[in-house]
Amino acid sequence: MGIIIKQAVKSTILSYFGAFLGFLTVWFMNRLWLTPEQNGLLNVIISISLISSSLSNLGMAGVVLRMFPHFRNPETRHGGFMFYPLAFTAIGSLLFLILYAIFKDDYIARNAGQSPLLANNVYYLVPLTFFLGIFNVLDAYTRALFISTAGVLIKEVFLRIVILIAALAFHLNWLSFEEFVLIYFSGFCAMSFAMIAVLIAQKEWHWKKPKTPLSTEVKKEMRDLAIFSVITGLSGMMISSIDKVIVNDKLGLAAAGIFSIATYFGSMIQIPARSIIRITASVISESWKNNDLENIRHIYRQSCLNQLIIGLFLLIALWVNIDSLLALMPAEYSIAKYVILFMGIGYLVDLATGANGAIISTSVYYRYDTLFMVLLVVFTFFTNLWLIPIYGIVGSGIASCLTYLLFNLLRLVFIKIKFNMQPYSVDFLKVLGVGAIAYGVGNLIPSTHMHYADIVLRGSSVALLYGVLIVAFNISPEVTILAQKTLQRFKFK
Repeated sequence: MGIIIKQAVKSTILSYFGAFLGFLTVWFMNRLWLTPEQNGLLNVIISISLISSSLSNLGMAGVVLRMFPHFRNPETRHGGFMFYPLAFTAIGSLLFLILYAIFKDDYIARNAGQSPLLANNVYYLVPLTFFLGIFNVLDAYTRALFISTAGVLIKEVFLRIVILIAALAFHLNWLSFEEFVLIYFSGFCAMSFAMIAVLIAQKEWHWKKPKTPLSTEVKKEMRDLAIFSVITGLSGMMISSIDKVIVNDKLGLAAAGIFSIATYFGSMIQIPARSIIRITASVISESWKNNDLENIRHIYRQSCLNQLIIGLFLLIALWVNIDSLLALMPAEYSIAKYVILFMGIGYLVDLATGANGAIISTSVYYRYDTLFMVLLVVFTFFTNLWLIPIYGIVGSGIASCLTYLLFNLLRLVFIKIKFNMQPYSVDFLKVLGVGAIAYGVGNLIPSTHMHYADIVLRGSSVALLYGVLIVAFNISPEVTILAQKTLQRFKFK
């Protein structure tokens, strides 16, 4: 777990800084500077482009993570492996452009009445699809090279700085909304250029076609992986994005904007854990190559435990402050309260099942993970269609929660059956007990009727009590060692 912890700590620090920037963006840009319709435009366009970019790279991100360990050799520039994912992403983007030309008019006509702002800006999907597709491939490549912090720095920090500055300029009337939108989406496109710059600096930018062609066997494996990876990648994007699209379709762009803000708050609990998963997949892929099942078992157990510790704390800290947070938002955002709760519970379940997805997707049974993803897309689609008309945007939050529950249960059972691995022990009950104590104490703190003061008081109290109990019971060796090292640094100073 050494390389995982080292990379995860760096990524987590960057992610926390990015989360702070993201909070500023939500708090000012989304809450005050933009209308719900304008919020909805940005989030719906990005949600659709995430799905289309997942298609455009033709599964190459998954191919990189699984196959790169077999090509790893700096002396041969990794056999020119990088050429193939880039070439196929370019081909996939061309195919998307053709589909866009065919269906564009119909999509614009469908949204012209209910969401005219979306209809007027749908053309941004073309560049976003291409450049996000390239970024996804390059991000997977840097993760395979164990440079997992590059993508975090670019996406979580630099992009958010650009967005925040552009939003402030719009608020000060230095930019029109159209100019702000151009900068906003250009920032997403620019991430691929930033990733190329990182690879050039690391002397890992090898885009030229290799002189030695791939063997028939490798081509077949790459083709099979690509087919299943594109289905898996598309399914994952649809699971995380389809709710916003359906909310827009059923309730309008304003509701989609409110739902997106609620999703952001709920997803805050995922940010630190994503740092662990980014590097875990590459390490597990190497372990499969070396048939090191014990290392995979250890990573599985520790990823579940550490992600539960992180996620539960963040969910508790969020929920004890939820009324104070919403009181600082415009009145129309009050309906987001239980969306945040259900989304948060769903994300927590996903975290508490650790690296299950990486274990299956990098194993010989990767096809089964694709099957699970497809089943979940269908489940997500129909539960949203069923629950949104009944409960509004809260129904979409419930649907997402149920999706994460079912999805991770399938993965958990599959790993137990196929690999005889199950990650849970009495330590998980200890974490839940510590969480219950911290939540109870947080709720007992009386309100000062000053929302900012309440957030700081409750948040710091929960953090201190939760952290002390986790370390005192030595529930996670990694967390305990990290806490001890941090305290030693402060003492030294």
